[in-house]
Amino acid sequence: MYHKFLYVRVRYEKRPYGQNTGMLTLFLRAIFLDLFVLLILRLTGKRQVSDLQPYDLLMTLIIADLASTAIADTDIPLLYSIVPILALYLVQQLLAKLCLKSSAMRRLICGTPQILILDGVLQEKIMRRTNYTVRDLLDSLRSNGIFSVDEVAYAILETNGTVSVLEKAAYQAPERRDLGLTDGSAALSHLLILEGRLQKSGLGALHLKRADVESLLAKNGLALKNVFFAEMNGDGELHVQLDRKNGSRVYTLGAE
Repeated sequence: MYHKFLYVRVRYEKRPYGQNTGMLTLFLRAIFLDLFVLLILRLTGKRQVSDLQPYDLLMTLIIADLASTAIADTDIPLLYSIVPILALYLVQQLLAKLCLKSSAMRRLICGTPQILILDGVLQEKIMRRTNYTVRDLLDSLRSNGIFSVDEVAYAILETNGTVSVLEKAAYQAPERRDLGLTDGSAALSHLLILEGRLQKSGLGALHLKRADVESLLAKNGLALKNVFFAEMNGDGELHVQLDRKNGSRVYTLGAE
């Protein structure tokens, strides 16, 4: 009896330790595979899901499935997931190179853009071939700020699934050159202040010093520590928003 009691007691004490070890293994495997998959996806190119071609999306889903299987089942060696993921990455890179060198291969892998609307007329044959419904098309037009098919000159279904729209000339917004406003230059706005701290990248891009920014703020009765967000555009105007403690007030300070 005593031996049986010891046997049961030893098993009872070891079981939680084994469970903890198993949970730690799952935790470490999850971290490793997450970092590994992140590395592979970054190597394939920094793109959003909406920009992925069908094959790229398929590869991403398969990689996710391989990684999740190895994380959930500790009996599966990590190499059984790492090797297939690397193989998929190499195949994806090979196909990408082939698509760059051969237009025929690109058409085969990625497909070709399809015209859904031509001069305000829905292309029914193409829409049926691409399984693109009228409701889908109307949704895409509204997301582009267009609420009538009659305003559309071209609507093109791109190979990544997005719809590009060209409005008819009568509905296009005029540009500066159309209004005879040819002066002015296009330039990026640069982040100068974030949560009361000057951003070195913005200062360097605009060739400004800390004293220049603090002087401009001081002339307008503002303090650097109270600024939540500030950016300067190409015309030298500083757009400033104060933090919540100061009412989140917004100012536009003129160029010096």
